[in-house]
Amino acid sequence: MRRLEEGGAAVELRVSDSPGHLVQLGREAADDGVDRLVVCGGDGTLNLVLRELDLVRSRIGIIPMGSGDDFAQALGIPRDVEPACEVLIRDHIREIDVALANGVRYLGVAGVGFDSEVARHANEVRLFRGSFVYLYAILKVLPRFRPHRAVITIDGQRRDEEMMFTVVGNSMRYGGGIVIAPGAELDDGLLDLCIVRRCTRWDLLRTLPLAYSGAHVKRDYVEMLRGRSFEIDSDEPLDVYADGERLTSSPVSITIAEQRLKVVAP
Repeated sequence: MRRLEEGGAAVELRVSDSPGHLVQLGREAADDGVDRLVVCGGDGTLNLVLRELDLVRSRIGIIPMGSGDDFAQALGIPRDVEPACEVLIRDHIREIDVALANGVRYLGVAGVGFDSEVARHANEVRLFRGSFVYLYAILKVLPRFRPHRAVITIDGQRRDEEMMFTVVGNSMRYGGGIVIAPGAELDDGLLDLCIVRRCTRWDLLRTLPLAYSGAHVKRDYVEMLRGRSFEIDSDEPLDVYADGERLTSSPVSITIAEQRLKVVAP
């Protein structure tokens, strides 16, 4: 707060006491006359604030304080508090696409299958933070994971797949630095789909480290596609996670929202 106040901002601190309270704070921000709502937290905190935010009237700022902070990193916002506050003071506004999974908003990457199970386990870890959380969760889920059959429809074109997982990215990265959709851009009006088809657990384990640089796309069982509308219907209901939060379950329809998010960013 001190650095923001030194930069001329009048700051009011509001502490959330539950996920529902975060949603409420986002919903009420515009009516409360807030010039910008600064989210101090990670991707999950930002996701909850976004759920019912007035996208037309509200502006968001971010001070990254989460485990992964992938969305802030994609925007180029520093993870250190002081430089992040400098970004807020400079007041450069970007308009960013917002994605919808069964009508629930998200900003980063929505996943179905293996990566969603990893996200669920990562949320349960309390011993450590950062990329190690996701690595631990991967090793926990992998031994018992089995592939799923799914029907994936891309801009009206249907295809049958047997997948390890499928993700739809508005941003290029998730999971504490995994560049799962290297070509994704935050403001192009499109979403990037990554399908990892059936492979052995060993193949999957060898491929995952490549995703930190985006090199996983060279594997023959990985396919990248781009579009505006996706539907994923799996052989059984599967959780859909995005921004570290559970959004919904399959079958899921994923599209781009009409309004964009106004965010303070470099």
